[in-house]
Amino acid sequence: MNSKAGTLFIIATPIGNLDDITLRAIKILSECELCAAEDTRKTKVLFEHYKIKTKLTSYHKFSERKKLNGLIDYLATGNDLALVSDAGTPLISDPGFLLVKEALALNINVIPVPGVSSVISALSVSGFSADKFKFLGFPPRKKNERLDFINRLLSSRSSSVIFESGLRIKNLLIEIGNVDSNKIVCVSREMTKLYETHYRGQVSQVIDQLENDKFGNKGEFVLVCEGLKEVREVIFSDEDKRVLDILVDSFPNKEALVAASKILKIKKNILYKKLLEKKE
Repeated sequence: MNSKAGTLFIIATPIGNLDDITLRAIKILSECELCAAEDTRKTKVLFEHYKIKTKLTSYHKFSERKKLNGLIDYLATGNDLALVSDAGTPLISDPGFLLVKEALALNINVIPVPGVSSVISALSVSGFSADKFKFLGFPPRKKNERLDFINRLLSSRSSSVIFESGLRIKNLLIEIGNVDSNKIVCVSREMTKLYETHYRGQVSQVIDQLENDKFGNKGEFVLVCEGLKEVREVIFSDEDKRVLDILVDSFPNKEALVAASKILKIKKNILYKKLLEKKE
């Protein structure tokens, strides 16, 4: 550790309800002279609520490279710096990685101040196993990358947590249902806020719940998908492999998997896993 440098504090803040902040977070935020915030307007609301007088500077995905050297210099000259995101724990699909990486490279002390995380909050009430899980962030937008993302998601044996916007959550669920209509999911919206809601069930059931909810697609969403249950390993005969190979060589992967599933009577996500194994 660089004894002359200050400390970079990675501080978790509430995801909605302002009461969800630790006493330690309030103390450190008050003691630091500068706080780098993803959105100073949102952080200002929190600071005013707790009468925190610390100076704010913006640090978001469009400015993190530009401001990196200045913040590192600030730390290197012996000043403590707090880093917060819009809500929850910083760096989880939020800016901050470059700052933490550079601070560690320069032997600057980096300390977490734990608290709320929407990932853990959604997982904890999903009803799915949390012994092992994957956090996948936001799905890609490009069609082929998105399909690959969904197929990998559905072939996972562990629970998976995903972020998606209210405008896109329904389409994502429809796309998941197109591959596996029986997939069990939990969608959490506006956690810790006034209209907090959790929708659980098969994909089609959750879509219906969303459509029948008067708040529709408003709010922030976290999707948790149940992992594949342990089942007897599907044994592929040589003929099964031959059919799959012919279809994959003749058609795009999506069409090939649909046809193979109907012919072989094996779920598409299992076939997709076999296809990945074959490529590897």
